[in-house]
Amino acid sequence: MPDTPRRLLGVEAIEDLVRDCWVRARTPGERRPDRELPVIALLGRHGSGKTSVLRYLAHRASTAPQAGHDFAAGTLRPHEVAARLAFRLSLSPKGPRFPRLTHGLVAVDPDLRLDVTSPDRARRQLEKRMREARARGAGLLADALSEGVGLLNDFGVIPVPGAGLLAALLLRGLGPRLLNASSRAGLEWYGGDRGQPALDALVALNERSKSEHQADQNRVDRLLCEAFLADLRAAYQRPGGAGRERNCLVVLDNIDRGGGTRFLALLLEVRDSLMQRDGGGCDPLLAVAAASTARAVPGPFDPGPAGLRIRDAHQASYADWRSGIPQFPADSSWWWYAVQLPDLTAGQVSRLAAAIDPQLPEATPLVHRLTYGHPWSVLRMQQAAARMIDHQDADNRLRGILDSGPVGPEVTTARPADDNRLTLRQESLRYLLQDMEAEQLAALATCAASRDIASAVNSPLLTGFPDRIRETLLEETAERLWLVPSLTEDAGTRGGRGSGYLPTTGRTAHPQPLPDTLMLQPWLWLLLLRELAARGPGGPYPDWDTAHQRLHDWHADREGHQVSALSHQLSLGQVESVVAHLEAGLSSLPTEAWLYELYAITAAPMREPVDATVSASHRADQLARRLAPEAFRRHRALALLVTALWLAVDPRNRLPSARPELNFTISASFRDLALHTPDANGAVLRSEAARYESHSF
Repeated sequence: MPDTPRRLLGVEAIEDLVRDCWVRARTPGERRPDRELPVIALLGRHGSGKTSVLRYLAHRASTAPQAGHDFAAGTLRPHEVAARLAFRLSLSPKGPRFPRLTHGLVAVDPDLRLDVTSPDRARRQLEKRMREARARGAGLLADALSEGVGLLNDFGVIPVPGAGLLAALLLRGLGPRLLNASSRAGLEWYGGDRGQPALDALVALNERSKSEHQADQNRVDRLLCEAFLADLRAAYQRPGGAGRERNCLVVLDNIDRGGGTRFLALLLEVRDSLMQRDGGGCDPLLAVAAASTARAVPGPFDPGPAGLRIRDAHQASYADWRSGIPQFPADSSWWWYAVQLPDLTAGQVSRLAAAIDPQLPEATPLVHRLTYGHPWSVLRMQQAAARMIDHQDADNRLRGILDSGPVGPEVTTARPADDNRLTLRQESLRYLLQDMEAEQLAALATCAASRDIASAVNSPLLTGFPDRIRETLLEETAERLWLVPSLTEDAGTRGGRGSGYLPTTGRTAHPQPLPDTLMLQPWLWLLLLRELAARGPGGPYPDWDTAHQRLHDWHADREGHQVSALSHQLSLGQVESVVAHLEAGLSSLPTEAWLYELYAITAAPMREPVDATVSASHRADQLARRLAPEAFRRHRALALLVTALWLAVDPRNRLPSARPELNFTISASFRDLALHTPDANGAVLRSEAARYESHSF
């Protein structure tokens, strides 16, 4: 038996949203039981816990009809997905019956060959097959198979019978009287106002199901999906209908694969059609889907690069979805409600760490600041840190954590990691971008040289890559949810206290601030930068120096881009010229604006950010002496401040977490500047120094 699913940390708001949609009216005045239900699309990067969330939601709804399907298991046509969901819903206690869908499945059984040249003979053949299905549904075989499938019914990972046997299983457990009534209602639905007798309509359906024309296949899919929803509506409209206090929940994983989006889009078209044709409210089907790309969700448009309106988990609610519905919808996109799964907070990372090792929470600042709470990456990082945290040289080991060997139960003291196995860094990048083509990945690693991806694709940086890569990379990355708002660069991102305190408007604000643009998620950015740094000159793609030189030249030719140009100079190791510029700015800019510029420039990527063989403070001194010898001789405090802040960008250089080693160098440098720079605001510099100082209470 599968383990009971556990609730993931941070998804309480999503759970509340699903429950609010799942529970129907309890009292007449509370709310309409047939109110509209959104298709809740949970979006998350690879490793965000989408499948685990769906399993947990399905478990929570197990007291009412619920079903699941994983589209990654293979490509099915929409009516085949509907049939499998109907089967699983019918397995639930007091689950709904599907007489309309059942008759349709009998008609489209691949083994059923009707003599269409003789209408009477075709009708008799069809009636015979229906009687056989009813007989099989009433037999012991159907009960035994249903019970066995029910025990293993876990997200569609087991084979489910084909259309013929599936139709019989949907009829199982009905007494003769109810079976006849159900069959009659299901058969009559195919007649009704469709302009031909029911049996003739089913004979025509059988003929279309054998056709290779796309139009015929689409009509078969649409009619059977319509039968599926019509059965659900009927089940909840009759007195004592199945689970009237709860809607039917279906959880659909990986809708970006195997025709998942196509299936849901067709269901929504059919839902609209049934509501307009039959009147009344919405059917009782609540669909919660998951995908790793926004491209899978044809929901409401947003002007951002992903082209989709996506809500954060803490914003999600039924009322929020309703408020976004236009008064006169132009299409069915309003049914979709895209919600992004949250990353873990530092507190949640610490709770997970405590469950692995009592000492592991000590590594939480490093783990969280490296991964920014990406769930899969947090777990892998914690597993690696658990092997290091008990050693006397734990801090040195943790500095090299990304280059450590594989983690997992297969790696033990008795069986060490194979040297040819991927490092944690390599494994993480491969997992996060697992289905990205090689040339796209190479282009994205090249773009890591830029602070923001818009500048990367607009500049000559990607010269030499195919046009299709340059034209689609921004949207592709956004759709994969790897673009985030720019970080606020200040003491908070360097191991100090406070964030967002530097002015953005007014007299002391910087005259040419960096634009508020989207950047790569910092964890992915770090991994891609290592790929870029590993390239040698003369290869098929730009190496580190070429990429940063192209970006520097592009920014240098644009008004207001001086800060960006200087950051690329720093990435190229031109510390001397950067220090000279900052030295001049101390007397020409308000000190608050100068701090903004200092932090923005020193946020530049570093080719080799970590050297586990030397302390971070000693390396800051080495870099200043080697890369800016003149500045180190003439203005040592500023040269050291630049290299120390540059190193402090990487959290591996901010160990130990409780008292980061670089903080003393940074604080002392700020105080030296306050003392020896008469044109600067000494109070502001001393206040900045205090942000890096520990206080005992």
